[in-house]
Order: sequence, then C-alpha cells, then structure tokens
Amino acid sequence: MGYARREFLRLLSGLSLLSSTASGDTNDLIVVVHPKVPVSALDELELEAIFRTLRRFWGGSSPILPFNLPPKTPLRVAFDLAVLRMDPQQVARFWLDRRVRSGPPPPRQAPDPTTLVRLVARLEGAIGYAPLGTPLKDVRPVARILSGKVHEP
Repeated sequence: MGYARREFLRLLSGLSLLSSTASGDTNDLIVVVHPKVPVSALDELELEAIFRTLRRFWGGSSPILPFNLPPKTPLRVAFDLAVLRMDPQQVARFWLDRRVRSGPPPPRQAPDPTTLVRLVARLEGAIGYAPLGTPLKDVRPVARILSGKVHEP
C-alpha cells in the first residue's frame, strides 16, 4: 500500500477519535450561513460549487465568502469527502492546479469550528461548517452532513 493511501486511511481512522457530537456521530456537520444570505437550504452540488469557488455570488452581486477548517484536520477531511468527494491529497492538487491556472483562490481558513462560526456570523455573505452540536449563535443552518451525506437543514 502506498504512502498516500496509508495516510488517507490514517486520517479517516482519526475521525473516530473525535469526541461525540450531539447526534453521536463524529462525522456529522452543520453548514451555516450569515443570516442575511438569501438561501434557506443548499444541496450537495451547490455546496460543491461554493467550496470549489466555482459559484462566487449569492444571486445578484452579493459575494459568497466560504470558510474552511485547516487542511487534513478530521472535520475538514470529513467535509471534503462528503461535499467535494476528494481526499486531502486530491484537494491539495486541485488548489495547486487552480493557483497555477490563475483561478479564484481557495476558501478562507478558520483555525477551529468556534472561530469559523463567529466569522460566519459577523461577515455578510459568509458560509462555513462545524460539528453538529456547536453553538450556532447569529448564524442560520442551510445543510447537514450526516454520516458522509448532505441533507436539508
């Protein structure tokens, strides 16, 4: 087995080491937006377009400000697998290719879920994700990721 595959499997196994969330599944995430974002729900394809920075505006001219957690962290790996259908190495190659081709930059990064939710609450047009059970003050849920699948909020 190659190094990349072993590393990927190690990261996946690390997901089970996270503390339990409100639902009991460590892979469960909630996708949240700033309250003024004009959507009530987002599906897998819409989330993929947003987090690949292919969709850059919320209808009209209001810019989308996507936020990710740091690369290779268990929550980021779970999100990327569910939404982008890419492992950490594929994600890294994707953004490197985009940079080489002068494409839009990747989503901004927040150091942890609590900070990410605070940023989404403060920045109009922002979107991000956190473990299910994270306090969601001043943000609005638009999707849930349960056991690796995107669902309505």
